[in-house]
Amino acid sequence: MNRQVKLSQVSIAVAFALATGIAQANQEEIMVVVGTHQESAVGPDFSYLGEQSKTATKTELPISETPRAISVVTREQMDDRASVSISDALQYTPSIQTNYFGEDNKQDWFVIRGFKQANSGLYQDGTRLYSSGFYSWQIDPFGLERVEVLRGPASVLYGQNPPGGVVNVVSKRPQFDAGSGKVAVEVGSYDRKQLSADVNTEISDDFAFRLVALGRKNSTRVDGVEGERFLLAPSLAWNINDQSNMTFLASYQKDDSDPYLQFLPMEGTLTDNQNGKISDELAVGNPDWETFEREQLTIGYEFEHQFNSNLQFAQSARYSQMDINLRQIYSLGYAADNASFGPLLDPTNERSTVLRAATTEEGESDAFNIDNRVIYTVSTGAVDHTLLFGLDYQSLDIKNKDYASDPLVADGNNLLFGSIPNPTFDVFTPSYSSNITLVDSTLTPLSESDRQTTKTKNRQLGLYFQDQLKINDQWVVQAGARYDDTRNETHNTSTNARTRVDNEEWTTNLGVAYITKAGFTPYVSFATSFDPIIQLDSNGDQLKPERGEQLEIGVKYLPSAFDGYVNVAAFEVTKENLTRTVAGQVTQLGEVENQGVEIEALANVTRSLTLLGNVSFIDSKVTADGNEALIGKTPSQLADVLASAWANYRFLNGPLDGLTIGSGVRYVGESYGDDLEQNTVPSYTLVDATVSYRIDEYKFQVAAKNMFDKEYIATCNYWCWYGDRRNVIASVSYDW
Repeated sequence: MNRQVKLSQVSIAVAFALATGIAQANQEEIMVVVGTHQESAVGPDFSYLGEQSKTATKTELPISETPRAISVVTREQMDDRASVSISDALQYTPSIQTNYFGEDNKQDWFVIRGFKQANSGLYQDGTRLYSSGFYSWQIDPFGLERVEVLRGPASVLYGQNPPGGVVNVVSKRPQFDAGSGKVAVEVGSYDRKQLSADVNTEISDDFAFRLVALGRKNSTRVDGVEGERFLLAPSLAWNINDQSNMTFLASYQKDDSDPYLQFLPMEGTLTDNQNGKISDELAVGNPDWETFEREQLTIGYEFEHQFNSNLQFAQSARYSQMDINLRQIYSLGYAADNASFGPLLDPTNERSTVLRAATTEEGESDAFNIDNRVIYTVSTGAVDHTLLFGLDYQSLDIKNKDYASDPLVADGNNLLFGSIPNPTFDVFTPSYSSNITLVDSTLTPLSESDRQTTKTKNRQLGLYFQDQLKINDQWVVQAGARYDDTRNETHNTSTNARTRVDNEEWTTNLGVAYITKAGFTPYVSFATSFDPIIQLDSNGDQLKPERGEQLEIGVKYLPSAFDGYVNVAAFEVTKENLTRTVAGQVTQLGEVENQGVEIEALANVTRSLTLLGNVSFIDSKVTADGNEALIGKTPSQLADVLASAWANYRFLNGPLDGLTIGSGVRYVGESYGDDLEQNTVPSYTLVDATVSYRIDEYKFQVAAKNMFDKEYIATCNYWCWYGDRRNVIASVSYDW
């Protein structure tokens, strides 16, 4: 009953906000949003509304006519909410559950339409940010023009990809203008200090240059855990001639931090412990020993050539390189529960100490992506064809040094029986050792020579075709097919163990939309996906590729009365061979089926008022598995309801001219902390707000996330993770 009441409150709030704004719109003259809105698929955007996106089609088909669910988070949205990560930027996007581990500085985590994804689902400027394990990319949102989300399978255009969808981030790039830029200073909660600059200049009629730079230091809510980041992203646009243009894009990002995530036991966070509750400020590791150092380098280009009015060639290429050094400690469980040492380590069953293990990864990755596209338009009677022929190639090489299995963490200054380093750690009255010792399962100390080197090679070659038909300017038909040839190899050079997996896959999609004069566009679509899993299960066998398919029915509405849209979609997505890692054990569920409905609305109601709201209902069930106890159950960490609403009001003229206020509410429904539905993680509601004041070229802003400082558990899955607490960011910027 509680969940239904909270859901009703959020749904009513979203509907009331939209209805109030639309009613107000009927009483005054409707005008477009302040600024010049450019209909471009790569920005810049000057409002909350993004009308163009190449993510779903790799062509110029407007979002309103595309028979798929697409959302765009513009630069203005990110600025107003002071987004600190891509996950943070997507918190007001339908069917996306973000930050479900809390804020992480290693990578961004998403649940899209009930499916978890991070490594496989992130793209930049239309090409994959090829990640694997801890060699995962995290792009700072300050360097982005927009974040786009295509929900549902997208393998026809992007190859190996999860069925939840694609998150495509679009880089800031040079503009041919008289010169523009922005410099800003930020301070905030947890000793946050940031300097940033974004400078654009037109060198000549043929060349424009842009430089984005950022430096930041901050602490976190966890005791002793700190972060530093430096970003430098230059780009150059070159108008070669009337038919050809090229944009060079590069970036360098360095993180020198502690790992943010704290893997805490369920007992003492979600469930009761006789000693009380584990603090959300607890560092379960040792910040003086832990580290997360990462350097990200990308160099690439985008090239376009127009042969004639009907034929175009485009090519996108990027080389990416990453170095990481990760040492992170996490809890394994209470010492009393250890089958081998429990009676010795906690003989009175006080249940205050845990055993801990450490992740130790050190190495580098090199990736290369190239996507070649030929676009040909032709008309045959009442039918306009946009034909897309594509050939892409992706490669990833990783060289990593690590222990064969995560070692236990012990205190070398606290010896048991006079010689054995003590592996226990008290999570209620923590004490941090100055002599961290890594030991194996027999409590024997390990050395650097015990680490092993593994080389990983992933290759993908894809050939794809798409025909986009527009019939009588009313019917849109989108049909595509793709063939992929993938090869994945691992070689442990220390043990000479090798694995190789080859996959050849066909994927397809088909969508139909009907454009009415009243502004409604109903549509239906079907799409498939596949995603090789480069990992062995707990028995040492190679995991099968995950495969997905989706049926989606929806309607899009572009009103004539105001600038905005309303999108409604119902979907059923099925995924086979879903991979799960729980307590270090890797398994594959047989099949998971997710059914859901999502509603998304955005309205620039007047020149002053912008409203945004969405709600998503997702029913996720295991439909087939070798473990019959899982059938019919909901996988862990998946919220059943997601809802959010945001209102932004800009005062124009009068004594408050220059003042802007905004506020939003986010609701995340219940989820389960295990795959058998035995532990329920409560729902939570968070409130955000922002206020800014502009005087000429100066802007003063204060933005607050989780304004009322609610303490909550984000999700559980054997471990539990606390969500982010109140975070206030104040900034002063100057732009020209």
